[in-house]
Amino acid sequence: MKKIFVTFFIISSILFIGVYSSCNENGDGKTIDSSNVDVFNEEDFFARIDQSKVVQINSIVEGFASPVEMAAMIKGNHIDFSKNYLISTSVTDNYVTNIKKALGLGLLSADLGYLNIYSKTGQMVDYLVAINDIAGDLQVAQFFDFQTLKTLVTQSDNMDSLLFMTVSSFHQIDAYFTQSNRSYLTVLSVTGVWTEGLYLLTQVAKDNPTKDFTDKIGSQKDLLTKLIEIVKVYEGHPQFDYIIEHLSKLQRAFEPIEISVIETQGKVEFVDGGYVIYPSEETVIEMPDGTIEEIIKVTEEVRNAIVNIQ
Repeated sequence: MKKIFVTFFIISSILFIGVYSSCNENGDGKTIDSSNVDVFNEEDFFARIDQSKVVQINSIVEGFASPVEMAAMIKGNHIDFSKNYLISTSVTDNYVTNIKKALGLGLLSADLGYLNIYSKTGQMVDYLVAINDIAGDLQVAQFFDFQTLKTLVTQSDNMDSLLFMTVSSFHQIDAYFTQSNRSYLTVLSVTGVWTEGLYLLTQVAKDNPTKDFTDKIGSQKDLLTKLIEIVKVYEGHPQFDYIIEHLSKLQRAFEPIEISVIETQGKVEFVDGGYVIYPSEETVIEMPDGTIEEIIKVTEEVRNAIVNIQ
């Protein structure tokens, strides 16, 4: 399946300020109460980031597939839809800072992709409303034609148009933040999208432990490594450090997995009125017993921690 890159879901924000109380001395040697002093200045923090590392972010992000692909695989295996996998849109009530909103947009967008694949139009409206509200708060609503999207959602024969318009809208948002040198917004959204996409897949695999699902989960090892790499660009920021801590815990669960690529006999076959191309190489994923169960458990813990980030 051709990948739809994760620009599908990029929306984000600008500032978070951490404050703590302590005593300090001013330039005159007088002791002052620093309880009202911003010890961590987020604007300065992001301004000091090495821009050469930011360039790496943009190249790595392009390798992430849309959760629509993950959802399509789930549905393609004839797995019934379950609303129990989804984050409640009420979670946005707790997303009062812009960094939380950036993660929230990624998380909710992954769920929107899942709903889209299953054509759950009624619930999709709720998620579109939540996404639109956050977009308004972040002042990027100009890239998000909510009324048209809502109309397309209510017309099941327009799902392709809905997908195209959504991709286009979020691509504009992605480009806007990249051009304004705020690629950390992309990192937050990608983190939300990827984490929720993996959560959906692992929850399905828990009840349907097939080789297809196990291999798909195992294949996420390399993407997790790349995700941690771009999140670490912002190491030293309290909430990015929180994300790194939890993703690293998940990475340890993936460690036993071995991924290799072997050469095969490529061929083309005519099947059911169309041509099927078999590639000349195959990815082999091996994992010890108990590995997938551990990944499922830790994924749930990490996803919930990110959803409830403070």
